Amino acid sequence: EQLSKCMRSMLTEAAAKKREARPFRLPVDRAFSVHGFGVVATGTAISGDLHNGDELEQLPAGRRLRVRGLQSHGEDVGTVAAGARVAINLAGADAEQIERGDVLVAPGSGRATSMLDVDLTLLHSAPKALEQRTRVRVHIGTVEALGRVVLLREATLAAGERTVAQIRLEKPVAAAHGDRFVVRRYSPAVTIGG
Repeated sequence: EQLSKCMRSMLTEAAAKKREARPFRLPVDRAFSVHGFGVVATGTAISGDLHNGDELEQLPAGRRLRVRGLQSHGEDVGTVAAGARVAINLAGADAEQIERGDVLVAPGSGRATSMLDVDLTLLHSAPKALEQRTRVRVHIGTVEALGRVVLLREATLAAGERTVAQIRLEKPVAAAHGDRFVVRRYSPAVTIGG
């Protein structure tokens, strides 16, 4: 039991160091204007750290923004790190165009794509097999995007099975290797896998 606890602790620590070593990334879950301050975007930092005055890139649009202020749990801070809940006061000509589903990243560290290569598992509870080019809703980060599943190894995927697939989205999203996602049927919007 003690060995098990020690191993879990070491794995948790290693995962945290890995997140911190990557460039800053934050999926935006809310964006709003505050009178006298300007635009504020909130979310949970997935990786990296961010400092007051840093420059960020807004994906998928590719706009550059500057950090004017940072808050974590209601307190003004100079730096935030992976895992922190963050409110970022942003400056830039297009700052008011930020919205839920956008991702703020260190400049040049990410890009948007409309094709995701995925390791897809269909839930045992999925109402029916997933067929080639089925239209689905993909939830990744804080965005929902519509797309079609292209199965790369077989014509259909049965409930409870796993395969390699490509999801071709109708609009670009910002995603990184290893990101988790949820797939829901287009209609009715029932969760079927991820």
